[in-house]
Amino acid sequence: MELLWTVLVSGAVIALGLGLVLRWLGAAGVPVPLAARTPASACCQVGREEEAAVFLLALVFRLVIFALVGLFACLVLYPGSGMDTALGIWKRWDALHYVNLAELGYSGYVEDGKHLFLVFFPLYPWLMRLVSAFTGHTMAAGLLISFLSYAGGCVYCYKLAAWELGRGAARRAVLFLSVFPYAFFFGGIMTESLFLLTTAAGLWYIRRHRWWLAGLAGILAAMTRMHGILLIGAAAAELVEDRGRFDWREIGRRLPALLLPAAGTLVYLLLNWRVGGDPFTFTIMQEHWSQGFCWISDTLWYVLQNALYYASEAVRYQIWIPTLVLFPIFFALAVYARRRFRSMYTLYGFVYLVLNYSLSWLLSAGRYLSCALPFFLFAAALTEKRRWLTALLLGGMSLGFGLTLYGYLTGGQIM
Repeated sequence: MELLWTVLVSGAVIALGLGLVLRWLGAAGVPVPLAARTPASACCQVGREEEAAVFLLALVFRLVIFALVGLFACLVLYPGSGMDTALGIWKRWDALHYVNLAELGYSGYVEDGKHLFLVFFPLYPWLMRLVSAFTGHTMAAGLLISFLSYAGGCVYCYKLAAWELGRGAARRAVLFLSVFPYAFFFGGIMTESLFLLTTAAGLWYIRRHRWWLAGLAGILAAMTRMHGILLIGAAAAELVEDRGRFDWREIGRRLPALLLPAAGTLVYLLLNWRVGGDPFTFTIMQEHWSQGFCWISDTLWYVLQNALYYASEAVRYQIWIPTLVLFPIFFALAVYARRRFRSMYTLYGFVYLVLNYSLSWLLSAGRYLSCALPFFLFAAALTEKRRWLTALLLGGMSLGFGLTLYGYLTGGQIM
């Protein structure tokens, strides 16, 4: 049974990946099967006032969620408590480590004599430390960064979707992004909002061929999370597809800007070397967190087994069943988008999905997928002129949002 599972899952993933690469090569003028023309874009420009409106609405949404969570914590979970509880309710799972990293630094935050927390990328805790000098409170600094980054990320998401699909789709994309069941992490002390902002900005500047700005955004994305370096691939895919051929002179001219995200990864490796004495110390520390590479069919196999047989029924519903269900949904969106979107979106989204499902102990798939920006554009395209499907998706995701947030606040294994 496991062998059949491996063949089917691996076959589907490899077939889709190969199809996406062939479509890109075809758009670049290479005579290959499955070649297709580059899809046309709506090219809808978004003005400054519209950007400001999206930013403010997103920020207000985030503040409303924070206020409701604070009221729930103070009135229901911990009656009679105050503002410290409203802030402290977000200090769970990885958030605790980001707060400690911001306050103690990578050298000072040690457990069992080991620098276990080098697995956490540095931009977010460094920004928390900087902003806390003004707020006077580390957790407040982390939340402020998340709120503002989320609002900025929504602006770039809106601009991307409007440029490709039009304003109606842009509104749907931002709505889908905001009520995705794990989108409440955008308002927590986590890297999700910052990664959303940096990758959305990177994709926007790539799409508009502002290569140096894309590279600078990529540096910040790669300092926020390992997957930030994928923007190099997105930029290369767009450059070649837009030229309609492999123009090696143009590629060479743009290469320094395209490779800039690698500088963010280099900063992370230098941090590892300075603190742990080895640029790859994080690979050793990953063993403590039971993390490492695992072929995607093997990951999905143990996820399936845990969804069916894990000892704790509650954990099945909190971690393993959602992790299992989300993959075919996102995979289906990637299949739908394969000929309808430019390769910078489809290839980036595909690789992002596969890498996130190639971990030896996948506990946070939903949180990781909340930053899979192209898929929210794919969903916006899928729901064009399908109001019933829009309502169904918004209703279903909003319900999921409420349930996962409730589970998180009440101590569930939602991380």
